[in-house]
Amino acid sequence: MKARQKTLIVSLTSGKGGVGKTFITINLAATLARQGKKVLVVDCDLGLANIDIMLGINPARTLKDVVFGELHLRDVIMPAAGGFDLIPASSGIREMAQLLFEKIQTIKDMLLEIEGYDVILLDTGAGIAEVVLQFNLLAARNIIVINRELTSLTDAYAMVKVMYQVFGRKDFCIITNNVADAMDGSSIFKNIDTISKRFLGFSLSWLGNIRQDELVPKAILRQEIPVLKHPRSRIAADFTAICKPLLDLKP
Repeated sequence: MKARQKTLIVSLTSGKGGVGKTFITINLAATLARQGKKVLVVDCDLGLANIDIMLGINPARTLKDVVFGELHLRDVIMPAAGGFDLIPASSGIREMAQLLFEKIQTIKDMLLEIEGYDVILLDTGAGIAEVVLQFNLLAARNIIVINRELTSLTDAYAMVKVMYQVFGRKDFCIITNNVADAMDGSSIFKNIDTISKRFLGFSLSWLGNIRQDELVPKAILRQEIPVLKHPRSRIAADFTAICKPLLDLKP
């Protein structure tokens, strides 16, 4: 009997919104797909989904049809332009943003039933709401996206603290986004890592940084994926560099 392929489930989250989490999820997925990996992206920002907007698509079915209908998650999987598959969510639906625990658990159970992928990326919402925490708990590894904004650091630390003190999680990976250079990214990471070691007693892992690039705002406006549109750019190089330590993580 053929053994089931082990899938690495990774959540991408942030303490606050606006740090580029979804942008990183999409480009990370496209980079992994270019490397031959079978990737599924799940838009877990249930009430304020925006992956479909960033990709310029209008999905016929979303997570809403699973939660309030009779579909399985497999029924709403669709191919995305980046070479990966996508489970889209809905935006501006109050009921989706306030799901009962039982509904969240149903989605989590269905996700664990999906086979055939090397990596599943969960693009969660920001903050420490229950629905965000639950999707982070489903993942084998949690990636927290930060930038140099003070609130980005303090809110990211708050998430690490809650995940550790309430659920016992200690393994967190950090991506520093929109930094000037590697030294800038390293400095930002050291700030939150020092706080974690001092007050929580454990270190964080730095996956790498995404440097500032004038290609980014233009790509977002055009609903393009810059690592595909500009494969020789430094932003493409940054995502390639992040993929190596990411794939070293165990499912």
